[in-house]
Amino acid sequence: MNKNNFNLQIILLSLFLFLSIQESGVSKTEDLSGDKLLGIIAIVNGSQIELEGYCIYVKDGKEIKVRLAKNNAWGWNFRGDYIKEVKIRKVSGDASFRLFIMEGDNSANGKTVFESELIRSGKEVVYKRKNK
Repeated sequence: MNKNNFNLQIILLSLFLFLSIQESGVSKTEDLSGDKLLGIIAIVNGSQIELEGYCIYVKDGKEIKVRLAKNNAWGWNFRGDYIKEVKIRKVSGDASFRLFIMEGDNSANGKTVFESELIRSGKEVVYKRKNK
């Protein structure tokens, strides 16, 4: 995949995450000023894939653990302070994937904080936030 197509996919996925949050029931009257948009995105090459794992993110100083499982889908999103840890692996399918973790105030200024290598096997991808 060339770099221009790859960048376009990242932009489209950022838009997807933004729209997903808008549709997820987040009310416009809620105070989200301290929350960041947190995203876990799998760019898939191939026709079939099943991913599973977990994510720990922090919101208002509390750790929240969420089970991750998807069939042929692109990602997950949350609102919080930051993503602390992610473990995910391919459990079936012929596709390979690359995992991205993004954080930002909104979809327009989200930054990639982690990018995995291309994963073809059931190898676990692990992200642990470095203490700042």
